[in-house]
Amino acid sequence: MPILTPVRGRLFVALLALAAALLLAAGCSNDSGGDKTPTAGQTPATGQTPAAGQTPSGGATAEIKAIEGTKWDTAELRIAADTAVEITADITAGFHAFAVFGSEAAAQGGEAPLAEAEACSAPCQQKVTVTLAAGEHYFRCQIHNSMDGTLIAE
Repeated sequence: MPILTPVRGRLFVALLALAAALLLAAGCSNDSGGDKTPTAGQTPATGQTPAAGQTPSGGATAEIKAIEGTKWDTAELRIAADTAVEITADITAGFHAFAVFGSEAAAQGGEAPLAEAEACSAPCQQKVTVTLAAGEHYFRCQIHNSMDGTLIAE
């Protein structure tokens, strides 16, 4: 009988540890289909969100995603010219800060961005609103300057 007591004690501790791990895993799971709750001060985008590289219908919204590593899901984003457009940067991996500049030269020259979101760590969404004249503009992550692309207003 004295040998069984230490075995029961270890078995009990092991079962407690397993139960704690299962509860922690259950709390971290997300069966909601990937829906995210906006952080304080953010509102969900309204209107249609176009596929990457397409001009949004009505010019109201556009979306870009940060993907694994230091990449955007597209190097070219098209929006309506001379229209207020809310761009949502969906940060699905990493720590990023989306910004829009008049041109790549402006960004490289240290000019202030036309619009910039606060840095956040995935999962999060950053929203900026811009009204751009027709032509090519520039976007990048302020954390990873090589994570950039062309923003075309048309």
